[in-house]
Amino acid sequence: MSRTALRLRPQGMTRTDGEVTEGARPAAGARTRAGSPAGPKEWLGLAVLAAAALMTAIDTSVVLLALPSIGRELHADAVQQLWIVDGYGFVFAGLLIAFGGLADHLGRRRMAMLGATVFGLASLAAAFALSPEMLIAARAVMGIGAAALAPSLYGLLTGLFPESGQRAIAIGVFMTCLMGGMIIGPVVGGIALSLWWWGAVFLIAVPVMALVLVVFPLLVADASTAHPHRTGRGVDAVSVPLSLLAVLPIVFGIKEAARSGDAVLAIASVIVGVVFLVVFLRRQRALSRGAGHAPLLDLAMFRRRGVCVVLIAMLLMTMLTGPLMMLDTQYFQAVAGADPLAAGLLTVPPALTGAAGFLTMPLLAKRIRPGLLIAAGLALPAAGLVLMAQITPGTGPSPLVVGFSVVSFGTSALPTLGTNAILGSVPAEQASSAASTQEASGQFGYALGIAVVGSLTTAVYRLLVAGAPGLDAADRHAVSAGIDAALGVADPAARAVAGAAFTSSLQVAALVAAIAMLALAGVTAARLRHIPAFGAQNDVEN
Repeated sequence: MSRTALRLRPQGMTRTDGEVTEGARPAAGARTRAGSPAGPKEWLGLAVLAAAALMTAIDTSVVLLALPSIGRELHADAVQQLWIVDGYGFVFAGLLIAFGGLADHLGRRRMAMLGATVFGLASLAAAFALSPEMLIAARAVMGIGAAALAPSLYGLLTGLFPESGQRAIAIGVFMTCLMGGMIIGPVVGGIALSLWWWGAVFLIAVPVMALVLVVFPLLVADASTAHPHRTGRGVDAVSVPLSLLAVLPIVFGIKEAARSGDAVLAIASVIVGVVFLVVFLRRQRALSRGAGHAPLLDLAMFRRRGVCVVLIAMLLMTMLTGPLMMLDTQYFQAVAGADPLAAGLLTVPPALTGAAGFLTMPLLAKRIRPGLLIAAGLALPAAGLVLMAQITPGTGPSPLVVGFSVVSFGTSALPTLGTNAILGSVPAEQASSAASTQEASGQFGYALGIAVVGSLTTAVYRLLVAGAPGLDAADRHAVSAGIDAALGVADPAARAVAGAAFTSSLQVAALVAAIAMLALAGVTAARLRHIPAFGAQNDVEN
């Protein structure tokens, strides 16, 4: 390839044998990849980014802990309690794409500070909500703040660490903090609930977000404002509402299918979303070819093979493994008889192994190609899932704890190295937009997993309950409603049938996931093998 062709190539698009590889160039004013590495100020900046992300992770776990108190004191019915938990994730998933594009256009630091402000103020409002409706609204606004924060933080992280190896380590540290939020959330929430009232769990985020707003301008630079091509093309005002009309109905349809089983409403919502998605994509394509407004989402990034493979793998991995943690906690309490605190403690070992994986994978990627590590990381959970499938009502929780610990360690490779590959394969000015697609992929995957894996386990459970001998009609009807409903049945034999049926459904889900993960590992090994080890990045680019 000629030197002229290399000079004319857009920033961030580095090819070897026709493939786009990781290697986005940093924005003007940012540290160069081959120049001086990130220093103490950049690592302190990472601590600020991680603190903001930590609060969003803690919030997710403490709400579930506080839900019984919220239901009692605010007199929230089952549907309202569901929206108190789910409203946040619904809005968060729906706004990711829009806010990712806006962050790249308007400035990532500005968008992150706006997100932190909204999240902090909404947390304050949630703490002092006087009714379920007020709390649902506050939680939705918290989702808006989190959606503004997440892609902006990843974009800022890319500016702080333009060199691929350091960026991967920074992503690992960042994701470890997210995992840490899930670990310490129940502990901090339990202390707050024991000392104060349910609203205290929301106040945890307020002082941290206030501190983030103070130190953000001092430690975190925003390289996105240095891209001259952004200043000449404003944000397309139509694309933002179009993205919402595309994503929100799809997310609602998937969640509704898992929640109520109303197929008509779920399918209708998804169809509406798909129609608007087609309109949105056509508009983005037209904008990318014109000289007017810039597209909110540059579709060119999806033509890079590594990006699409990572996004699809992220969606499928989350779909297959995400719901299993929920099934594990149900087994801990409903079958093994653990109390909520003990059940929470049983989730700590998988979280710790996941955190260890986030920190280890970037170091291994200095010697081993990231694509091979990702593939191995997807194959390893198959062993853990097979171990989980050895669970019976009499084994206790050990197979689940050990098996899911293996799953957590293996699956840490894809979020860490895959996110690094996505951020490195797009131009630096599109980092937040690219990160928003990665976050959205995980959110869609989990929602799909609840619907698909949940439907599979429910079908197996009900089939086994229907065929179980020795149950009268009333007990059979009660038990068939689910394992939680079975706990209220007086007959110990009926509860034993429910426990055995639930355990069998968990076994089926684990084995199906194991087979699918092995297939996914094979595909990613073939499709991501072109990404070089971190030590070879500069050789490829030069």
